Amino acid sequence: MLKYLKHKTIMLGVNMVCITGFLLTLMNTQANQSCSETIKDRTLLALTERTINKSKATQTAYTRKILIKTSYPIVLSQPYKINNEGICRHVPKITCIVMVHTSLNHFERRYNLRKTFNSTYYSPNIIRVVFLLGLTHNSTLQTMIEYESLVHQDIVQGYFMDTYHKLTNKGVMGLKWITEHCKNAEFVAKIDDDVFMNFNKIFGSLKFIKDVKRFLACNRLEADTNPIQRGINDTWYVHRDEFKRLEFYPYTSCSGLAVFISIDLIPLLYKAALISPFFWVDDFYLFGILPAKIHGVVHYGINTNISLNHQRTFNCFSNYGNKCDLLVGLTDPDNNLTKIRIWG
Repeated sequence: MLKYLKHKTIMLGVNMVCITGFLLTLMNTQANQSCSETIKDRTLLALTERTINKSKATQTAYTRKILIKTSYPIVLSQPYKINNEGICRHVPKITCIVMVHTSLNHFERRYNLRKTFNSTYYSPNIIRVVFLLGLTHNSTLQTMIEYESLVHQDIVQGYFMDTYHKLTNKGVMGLKWITEHCKNAEFVAKIDDDVFMNFNKIFGSLKFIKDVKRFLACNRLEADTNPIQRGINDTWYVHRDEFKRLEFYPYTSCSGLAVFISIDLIPLLYKAALISPFFWVDDFYLFGILPAKIHGVVHYGINTNISLNHQRTFNCFSNYGNKCDLLVGLTDPDNNLTKIRIWG
């Protein structure tokens, strides 16, 4: 009896669907699906659900995390939240545009860096700086950033969260911004906000970079020598689904503390990002993966002129001043650039 009632209920439901479809047709609503097709669709849906459930039941206990390989840096198709377009305007030629990867709350670091970029120290060379930032959920911090931008007019902010794993977006945004707004620079420097730059030395030792093509000068990392960190607690942890079965990064690249780039290479790197899926380790993405897609890129090693130790940086500039052989050096954990003075 129960089975009979269930059957009648189902048939009544089907009949109602048919009647509804017939009425809709009479009312000229352009109904395109017949009653028989509706029944077929429902049957197919039921079969599909059973197949999925059966598949889940036969899976092993281990489920491998599938990483999306087709996502690209989101800044490629997005506008800027803050865009100081005039940083490089009204100057016929800029010697160096410095793009700085900086965190939202590093106000003091940006203040100290602005003092070191004062072009009066390096005349006739002209320096401009652009500080690259992402978004924050903190409305007070965002207001402070907008005020800082209004005062100094050297901040560019993109529509991505400002987190450690989004540094690749920050770097690609810098390539995009220079391509669009600073073509009159003779060369580019990419730095982190915890370094000191000896521009007196840079304008002497690296002046040839103005005349070369497809050129990177940096702390060079040879292909197949830079280990890929696979430990879950490693600083630059990379899942085993990425660069499968490799122990070392396969391309020559740079450590991102400071990289000097010939101006012609910037738009080429930006175009390469259009066809290069996102990889979160920004140094290798920007200066390994992207250059590998461009013919003839040179990675010129200036390893001995870059200090990755803040004590060495302080000692060199404190003891030798402008005669210190370092081009760039990591500063102390508090980033106290005021302790380093190389001008008389």
